[in-house]
Formats: sequence, structure tokens, C-alpha cells
Amino acid sequence: MKKIDINYDSESQYVLIRMQREIFEEIKKLLGDDVILTYDEEKKEAIIFKKPESFTEALIEIGSKIWGDINAEEYINQERNSWENFSNF
Repeated sequence: MKKIDINYDSESQYVLIRMQREIFEEIKKLLGDDVILTYDEEKKEAIIFKKPESFTEALIEIGSKIWGDINAEEYINQERNSWENFSNF
């Protein structure tokens, strides 16, 4: 393997970069605290993203995308009711 191998797909929002571990470790040092870098050993993938100004706000944003138009309180009440019905068996 070359020291760095870059694959760019114009159809995707991602760029795949394969590099030797020593280069990866140096990049982690250079990036510092402005970004979060994690490495998935199983997939052999590095994920780099900008560190949010507020983790709370970032989680709220993610949660709103996950729940979308679903009324969370209504969903939770339905789940609780199903537990009560289950206990009658």
C-alpha cells in the first residue's frame, strides 16, 4: 500500500482516504480539539467531524431528525400502555 490512497466519487458526499497508521496518528495530533476523530476497528474506518459548540444542541438536532414528525410523548404513552396490557396475561 502507498502511504496515502485517496478515492473520490463525484456521486457521493464522502472521500475515502486510506493511510498508514503512523500518518493517521500524526493527523490526530495536528487536528487538536477542533474536531472529533474516531476510528472503527471493525470497519477499519476513520470518522472525522467538527466538534459542536454545544453537545446538548447537537443531540437535540439529531433527536429532531430521528423523531421527525412523530409525537414522542404520544409514542411513549402507547409503549407504556402496551406494557400494561402485557401484564394482564
